[in-house]
Formats: sequence, C-alpha cells, structure tokens
Amino acid sequence: MNELHEQFLVETRELVQSATEDLLALEAAPGDAEAVNRVFRAFHTLKGSVGLFDYPPWFALLHAAEDGLSAARAGTIVVDANLIDLSLETLDATARWADAIEATERLPEAAAAEAGALVERYRSLLTRGPKTQVADAAALPGWASHLVDSSADRGGVPSTAVRYRPRDDCFFAGDDPLGLVRKIPALLAVSVTSAAPWSPGEEFDAYACNLDITLLTATPREEVEAVFRLVGDQVTVVDVPGDARTAAAEAAVVPTLDAVVAAILAEQVQVLAAASGSETDAGRLEACARAAANALLSAGHDGDAERCRRTLERGSDALREAIENILVGGPTNPSPTEAEEPTEPSEPLGGDAARTLRVDAARVDALLALVGELVVARNALSHLAARAEAGEDAGSLTRAIREADTNIGRLSTTLHRSVVSLRLTPLSQVFRRFARPVREAARALGKDVVLDVEGEDTEADKGIVENLFEPLLHVVRNALDHGLEDAETRRRGGKPEAGHIRIEAGQDGDGIVVTVADDGRGIDPAFIRRRAVERGLRSAEAVEAMEDDAVVDLIFAPGFSTAETVGGLSGRGVGMDAVRAAAERLGGRVSVESRIGLGTMVRLHLPRTIALARIMVVGAGSEAYGVAMDAVVEAVRKPRTGIHAVADGNATVLRGRTVPVVRLVDLLGHGDPSIATQEALLLVVRAAGETVALEVDRFEERIDAIVRPPSGLVGAMPGVGGTTLLGDGRVLLVLDPAAMLAGVPTVDRQPREGR
Repeated sequence: MNELHEQFLVETRELVQSATEDLLALEAAPGDAEAVNRVFRAFHTLKGSVGLFDYPPWFALLHAAEDGLSAARAGTIVVDANLIDLSLETLDATARWADAIEATERLPEAAAAEAGALVERYRSLLTRGPKTQVADAAALPGWASHLVDSSADRGGVPSTAVRYRPRDDCFFAGDDPLGLVRKIPALLAVSVTSAAPWSPGEEFDAYACNLDITLLTATPREEVEAVFRLVGDQVTVVDVPGDARTAAAEAAVVPTLDAVVAAILAEQVQVLAAASGSETDAGRLEACARAAANALLSAGHDGDAERCRRTLERGSDALREAIENILVGGPTNPSPTEAEEPTEPSEPLGGDAARTLRVDAARVDALLALVGELVVARNALSHLAARAEAGEDAGSLTRAIREADTNIGRLSTTLHRSVVSLRLTPLSQVFRRFARPVREAARALGKDVVLDVEGEDTEADKGIVENLFEPLLHVVRNALDHGLEDAETRRRGGKPEAGHIRIEAGQDGDGIVVTVADDGRGIDPAFIRRRAVERGLRSAEAVEAMEDDAVVDLIFAPGFSTAETVGGLSGRGVGMDAVRAAAERLGGRVSVESRIGLGTMVRLHLPRTIALARIMVVGAGSEAYGVAMDAVVEAVRKPRTGIHAVADGNATVLRGRTVPVVRLVDLLGHGDPSIATQEALLLVVRAAGETVALEVDRFEERIDAIVRPPSGLVGAMPGVGGTTLLGDGRVLLVLDPAAMLAGVPTVDRQPREGR
C-alpha cells in the first residue's frame, strides 16, 4: 500500500471519530448550528479524500450524505433522529470499508449494494423535507425578471435564478466567485456588475471584491445550492416557473450531469490545458484521466468513464476534447438510479499498511536537543583521553571520568525517556470511542444512561492504548446489561432514573489504572455462589468455604455469566474472562470491587510503557529481586525487638504509625523459618493504598534498567511485574508489591496511629 493510501486511512479514521462525536452532540442539542457545520465539513472532507481513489460507491454515499447535511444547514430538512441515525450508519460503513481497504486493498463485495440502499434513504429524507415555494412569474425580484427577459434560450422551461454577492474579503477566505459560477452547468444568462460604485483610481483596492453576480440556469435548485453551499449566506436562490406546454420538449436538451461531477471535469480540462511539454505531463495526463473517470463512475456514467480511460492512450489533447464533449453534450449513460452499480477496481495497490506514529513536533525537537548534548558529552571523553595520554594525575583524572560518566548517564536516561515518550498516546483515543456503543446499547436495552469520562489525558504506550478498547467494551457492556437497573427499579430504590457509568484513567507509580464504575445493583456474593454451582464451576462446599472477595472474583472465570438468557450484549460467559486475559497479555491485571445496591468498580492495572526505571535491588535468601523505586517509601533498619506479633501477622511502629511487616522470603515461598539476625532490614512500600514493610535479607544496589512486561512462564508467576538484565547478564525479576501483597493479612488492612 502506498504512502497516499496510508495517510488517507489515518485521516479517514480521525474524521469518522470526530464526526461521530459531533453527531452525538447534535443529538443532545439539535439546534446547534456550529455542530451541524462541523459534521458537514467532516463529510465534505471525507468525500474529497475518497474522490482521489477508485471507490465509486463510497464516493456516491458520501455525496448523498453531504447533500443531506447541506439541506440541514439550510433548514430545508430538520435535524432529527432519522438524519443522525443515517449519518452514523454512513460513518459505520466508512470505518468498515477503510478497514477492508487496509486489509485487502478493495471495497467489500457488498459495498455497492449497501451504499445504494443508504443513498436511497438520503433521497427519501430530502424528498420528505419541507418544500420550497415556486415563485410566481409576476412576483419575481427585479434582478431575476431582468435575467428571464434577457434569456432568449429559456424556452419556457422551469429554471433557477441566483444572486451572488461575495463578501469584500472573500479572496482572503479562499473563495473564487467566478470559479463557482463556472461550476454551474446549463447556464442561460449571466450578469456581472459592481455591487457599489468603484472607488477613485488612487484609492482602488485590488484585493476587495465588489461584484454583484446574477445568473439563470436550467439546473435544478438543489444542484445550484450544492455548488454554493459554502457561501450560502451570500447567495439568494429563486425558483422561476416554466411553461408546462414547452417544458417537456425543452427538458431533453437540458444537461443532467451532476453539478459536482461537472465541476471536477471542468477542473481536469484546465489542468490539461496547462500542459507545458515537461516530463511531468505523463503523470498529469494519467491523474486527470483517473479523476474524470472516478467522478463519472460515482454518478453512474460508466460509458463516459470508459471513454476517458480509452482516450488516455491518445494523449492530452484527445483527453481534453473528450472531457469537453462530455461537459457540453451531457452524459450518455443512464442516471445513477437506473445504471448498474459500478465495478470495483481490479488492480490491487500492493503492500501491507505500514505501522505509523504521529508525533508532536515539540517532542522531536527536544529529542534533537538531547542528541546535541550527548555529542558534546562524547567529545569530552576525547579530551579526557588526551589528558590521560599526557600523564595527568590519576586522582584528578578519576574524578573527571566519574563526572563525565554521571553526565552521560543523565543524558542517556533522559534520551531514553524522550524516545519512549514518542510512543505515548493519550487514552482519549480509546475513551472517545465509547459514546456511540453506550448510546446504541442503552437504546437497545431501553435504559437511560449517562457516560462520564475522566483522565483522558493519561498517556500510555501506543500498543497498550490500541489493545485496550475491546476489554473495556466488555466491561462497559456488562455494566449496561447486568449492573444498571431499569428506570422503574432505580426509582423504587431511590436512585435517579438515569444510570451512570464512569470511565476513568490515572497514573499509579510507573503504571496506569483504568476504572469502569457504575451505580447499579452491585454484585451479590450469595447470587454468585448459586450461579457458580449451577454452572458447574465450583462445588457447593467449595464456594461456601470461599471469602466474599474470592467469590466475586469468579465473574472472571471462563463460562461464568450472571445473565438469565443469552442476549445481544452478554450472557455467553466469555466477556469478563476475555477482560482478564487481555489485561494479562498487556502485562497487567484486573480487579473488581462491588457493594450491593451501590454499584461495581472494575480496575485494570496496566504498565504505562517499557521505560527506563530506577530499581532497588534487594536480596531474599540466595536470590536477588528488584522493586521499582516509585513504589518504595523508604529503607530502614529496625531492631528485631521492635517487631511484634499482631493478629495474624507482624507489625512495627515507624514514624508514629503502625505498619504491617511481611518477610519477602515468605511471600516468595522459600523462606527459612529461623531468624538469625538481631536487626531487620525493612523496605517500606506503598501497595494498594496501604503502607507495608517488606523484610529483606540485604540491600544491594540501585540501578537504572529497562523493565519489560513478563511473558511466557514468568508471566504466569504471581507478583512479578517485569524483568530486566543486570550488568553481568543475569535476569532480574522485578516484583509488583501490590500484586504480591493482595490477600496477605495485615493490620486491619489500614495503618493506624501508634502509641
């Protein structure tokens, strides 16, 4: 796949997402004119991008969508559920077709039929819209009457009169008034005068537009308004009635070529006329032939499109003449509703889509600055080598080498973090995609749901962000289907009729936590016990012996579901199991908290990125382990007499607070029951919101290391947060204190004031 296609797919997906958000905002506020404009601009841009390629059904669909939104902007049709639903379906089709092109470089076989059905629905919407009144001939404005009187070729057919007064600054806005007029086919009369008296020569402003343009055309009003849709506030359009006795006879000579297609063809004529005999003319010729053929195919004029393709071999002049003949003579093929659907392109474009990354320029600039500093630091080493060769004192040379090493170490650490940051992507890219699924699911379930999103600016590695949507979607669907009650049940329970779902993200040490919370019925452990027995997941004796937290955790078991029947959203027992599997694949874990009647909270604890981290290396028995410094509060030595047995464990008092003490060798399962030392080495860490002291056998060193998520056999080991390599080549297991201490009895699970 070439670079142009890759960029097209990236921009298409961004436009689909932004248009979806604006349509949902428009649904909440149908009178928001700016939202209508934003949606219209998104569809207009999409259509222009698709028009560059051989995708006629796609182009025709987006053209129809643009017509519908243009009518909504003009007030011809109302912005209601029908228009919004149809526009969302068009965006769905656009997203699916973009995926298909990325995978196969072709539109799906059913794209033409699907596009045709959606186009018909747009036409139906426009047909049902409020009709514009046809002006009586005697009631025409003076400027329109003058045009009618001056047109000897009108012959009594119905026509359209237009008055266009461009703004003074239209040139600075990129408008070309006469260029727009040239895009109107079947012109019967044109008048261009000054809108105001011209200024004296010495005061003349060549960049101020002072035109009053009126024209009469046999083109239908809808097509005229489509041409002037971006300057609608500067245009007046009037329907001119015709003579019914001559209208039928004259209608046969009125070109029916679509206005947009005619404009595209006219542009190709101008490009071909500008041929200069240079080596670029061959590319210009092929591009014009393709653009003209695509435009004609989109309107169903297959024969004319083939004419353009055949004429390509005869050169620039022949192609220009063919396009001009099509413009003058009109199409030779049936209209889009009568023609067969155009065929899809037969030649594959080749190649797989490359993985791309869009990076903020400021990050690249910072990276270049760091590289410059690193080059300077490297040059300092050459200076040190020269000093050593000159026989400088070893003591001063050693100090200089250590300073250079420290400086290079600082720069390499900063450089690594900057490079890693290039892959950081805000979670907003995932969170923004949930408004639509929540809307559709809530409508299907007959529930009123409010979605709140927080922490969109939280960043994580691109690979994590791209794989986060599916597991989160399972959680959100469960919250919608099982968690939130219907309006009547909520009202009886004293809750607002509208249920709330909150998706929230935040940073937690060197990782991130993504939370999905609802204010629904919560999870009843007693119900889970019964359902686990019914599904054969556990015996009755086993579930009765389990703690409530362990019972609630059964919702992640394969095959488990709380649904009574299989529905469109859930009930098959694969959703939450898939969530846990996805979290583990990403190097994280998932946890759940629930209170009956108040709601449920599912948390995904995930690594933020593969980053250079500061690691404390500690000993446990004969092995060494790492703990991220972000989780370490302090390292202390404590007399063993200061550690006391409390409840089911040990505790000590640190800085006036009682802190649980847990031996690391016990957590790892290979501890020696005997304790020979008189002094305990405590590594105080923060885990799951609590302060806990890990007793270790020795403190070794602090290192900077790249910590990679665990995989393979290591990934199945509980409490391992990642791995890294030591300087001697050994693999160091980096522990996750929160995962290791989960379920370990501590002092009331909360620190309390010591005496």
